[in-house]
Amino acid sequence: MSSVRWWSRDGALRQVWRLEDARNDVVTAVMTFVLGWVLIEVGLVDLVHVDGAIGIVTPEPWWRYALLAVGCALILVKRRHPMLALAGGVAVMLVDLAWGGSLAITIVLWDLLYAAATWGSPRARAWLWGVTVTVSVLGAVAAGEAARDVRVFVYTGLQLGAVLLMPLWWATNVRQKTELAELERARADLAARDAASAARAAQLERERASDLERISELDRHEAVRAERAAMARDLHDVIASHLSAIAIHSGAALQLPPDAGRDRAALEQVRTSAVTSLEEMRSMILLLRSERRGSEPVVAPGRLAEIGTLLDAARATGTEVTFTDDPGAAELPAAVDQALYRVAQEALTNALKHAPGAPVAVRLERSGDDVVLTVHDDGTTMRSPLGDPALSAGTGLLTMRERAEGVGGTLDAGPADGSAGGGGWTVRATVPTAVPHDDPAPAREAAG
Repeated sequence: MSSVRWWSRDGALRQVWRLEDARNDVVTAVMTFVLGWVLIEVGLVDLVHVDGAIGIVTPEPWWRYALLAVGCALILVKRRHPMLALAGGVAVMLVDLAWGGSLAITIVLWDLLYAAATWGSPRARAWLWGVTVTVSVLGAVAAGEAARDVRVFVYTGLQLGAVLLMPLWWATNVRQKTELAELERARADLAARDAASAARAAQLERERASDLERISELDRHEAVRAERAAMARDLHDVIASHLSAIAIHSGAALQLPPDAGRDRAALEQVRTSAVTSLEEMRSMILLLRSERRGSEPVVAPGRLAEIGTLLDAARATGTEVTFTDDPGAAELPAAVDQALYRVAQEALTNALKHAPGAPVAVRLERSGDDVVLTVHDDGTTMRSPLGDPALSAGTGLLTMRERAEGVGGTLDAGPADGSAGGGGWTVRATVPTAVPHDDPAPAREAAG
């Protein structure tokens, strides 16, 4: 866009300059005609003498004025067609010499020679220099030989040099200075464009640095968000599940008539849940304080080998829990093992909260390259009186789904019959037995 404005401005300036040059040519032609008229009036004519005779033909005075007008008209076109104007001027000069010559036509020829040397092409200027030098030398030699006098040779050479060579020398000097000025102006324009390009490059570099800073900031925010999500899952697993178990055991004991043995068993289960929660909380705190967090896959406490503890805790509430284990599902990767353990923990906790007393079936089996964990309760999908909203954070299903998807698996949860009626609730997690090695981030996310 700036280049378009530049060329538009430059074109306007060139148009103004052309108009100014045309006006100057008109002024020059008029002034030359006035000066020539004066010179003719004062008698500066018949300047060429051959053997003492004046001219070849003596014209009427008005012919000299007409010839002067033709020469001045050539001045008007000297800038656009310098060599053609000079050719016309030479023809006018020859006619004037035939009439004896005049200072007025000499001034016209001088101006046309200057114009040809100023605006003509380099080849035309070289040709012009050769012709004028040749004419000057030959004319001086011819005059000296005719008069048999060296002084005539010198005087004629000086006169021809003043008329023919002086305007060429002056024009050449002016043209060289003009070309040098144009070269300096071009260099200045190039330096200005280079400076503008450098400024643009610096601006682009600043914008790039700003973009990189924004990208880095977004990466930091994304890392913080991912870390917060991982911490939220860890807190949910460590705190919510065990506290929910404590609330369920204590609530069940409070609803039934006092019984020392049963109440003591409930208190023991409450203590077990609290101690386990403290141990996992301590492990999580050590994990968060570790400088290696995020650089190495670290697995939080909890393994499928310890699933018996989860089942015993659920049975302690009076819930009938059955477990079916497929031997082919053993020796799983740590991340898969951890994810399935957490899904089982949350599914059992939800079953105890929303369907207390209903039988629960837990099944772990191998299906091709996947391991399938199924937790099914026979209760209704409606909340029981023990389903206090305070016991649920509303993130259980989200946490289980994130655990399964974090190791490349899927999770389905809903009514067992696929409807909103009775028939119980089923949680089914399908997880591949191998965690992808190209992106260890999901494994760390699922591991806590």
